[in-house]
Amino acid sequence: MALVEHPHISLFGSNECTCTEQEAEALAVVAGYRVAKVSERGPFLAPNFKRHRAGFTHIGDLWEHRGPGGMDDESVRDRQNILIELTAKDDKVWGIFRVVGTHTGALYGIPPTDRPIDVIEVGLWRVEDGVIAEAWYFGDELGLLRAIGLNPPDLSHPVE
Repeated sequence: MALVEHPHISLFGSNECTCTEQEAEALAVVAGYRVAKVSERGPFLAPNFKRHRAGFTHIGDLWEHRGPGGMDDESVRDRQNILIELTAKDDKVWGIFRVVGTHTGALYGIPPTDRPIDVIEVGLWRVEDGVIAEAWYFGDELGLLRAIGLNPPDLSHPVE
């Protein structure tokens, strides 16, 4: 069986393929998921998908955001996910990517500012049966706040 087409993206090492079939499939699934619009990501997710942590969870907490995610297609209409690093081991994929665009809609409860965003986010995904079963995200929350013009002294809700 031939490997599915998949990316090898690395700033830190070789882009040479040494993948197993499982790793190639996992890389292809995650790469497709990351470049899809938020509203088009459903087919990449398992029916019982579990997001253990959203990338900007603490920002959502500060603005009392409720719900499964704080970013949709309107949050950053011109959003690009620029993959910097993507690597796999068995059913796990690790990635580093840039979230780039303009803050055009509610973002984790923060009203639009029309300011540019360019922040780093890290993700870890577990792929099972060709779809993402679990994910963890960790974004540069301070960088995002600064990009949209909010600095720690300016936060609207004090930490209690």
